[in-house]
Amino acid sequence: MKLNKLIAEVLSMEAIELLNVLAANALAAANNSDTSVFYLAVEEDNWNSTVLLMREIFEAEILISSEQDWLSFRVLESFGVKQGRLAYQFTDTFAHTLAPE
Repeated sequence: MKLNKLIAEVLSMEAIELLNVLAANALAAANNSDTSVFYLAVEEDNWNSTVLLMREIFEAEILISSEQDWLSFRVLESFGVKQGRLAYQFTDTFAHTLAPE
């Protein structure tokens, strides 16, 4: 998929691995809303590295372009911590790429 290649150009391998976990977690969640906030437990020893990777994903901008058209979007709308778990929300544009057709 072209989107995977574009994301790989922007993010480190570790950030891509975390993004895959975030996406899989979101797909497994019972709530079907594209803009839901999702939660992920993080081991205490991994908080610092996880937050740095989340910042990398949050700041990344994906650009898809052709001769006359282009689309620029971010992957994460927001992220934080709630009740000791990582909380995150995908942008509408990225969430639509995850939604089943």
